[in-house]
Amino acid sequence: MATKRKLRIRRTQAQIFLDALEALGGNDKLVGSITLRERLGWDEQKYRRIRAELVNRRQIVSGRGKGGSVMLAGSHGTKGLTVFVCYSHLDEKFKDDLVKHLDPLRRLGLIETWHDRKIKPGDVWDPTITSNITKSQIILLLVSIDFINSKYCYDIELESALELHESAKAKVIPIILRPCMWQQTPFAKLQRLPKDAQAVALWPDRDSAFVNIAEGIRQVAIDVLETT
Repeated sequence: MATKRKLRIRRTQAQIFLDALEALGGNDKLVGSITLRERLGWDEQKYRRIRAELVNRRQIVSGRGKGGSVMLAGSHGTKGLTVFVCYSHLDEKFKDDLVKHLDPLRRLGLIETWHDRKIKPGDVWDPTITSNITKSQIILLLVSIDFINSKYCYDIELESALELHESAKAKVIPIILRPCMWQQTPFAKLQRLPKDAQAVALWPDRDSAFVNIAEGIRQVAIDVLETT
């Protein structure tokens, strides 16, 4: 009679890392690297090696803080932070390009973007916008002279955004699209993107500008997740 041998499936170190992270709640929050490493019982060199491997494979998101932190990337269908995009329709091409560059952050489970082109047929326009801006954790102001001159963007959406920012309910990030006198606006005190507040339209390569913006938003999203 043939002897039946039980096949034992050996987990990889990467899978052990992911399982431990999930057990600590890393599917919907950032977990401190020190806490995770202690649970794994690994030395720092081994932990860093496997963490780097999983970051490169986009299976985890790495945050900051003392010792660093990690979270499963988009696991179990977790919904990312809501990012509200406030813009003038005259800047729609800029908005579309920005949303494309933010899509990798959506796939990582960090963010979900919302803008007024997502309003469904039959929805009432103004209350739908108000509802979405109120429940957003990050609000992007796509700044141009047309944004500043838009009564709805400047007098309604901007006012709501700054109120949420002042009450620490949302992070407002101005993004300078085209040269204009943004220095005279109420949001001039806020840290801006892209780097050095150089308008996207002035960058020799616009893709580079949007990559710089997306990286800035990625870090803000991670910071928000670390504090919630």
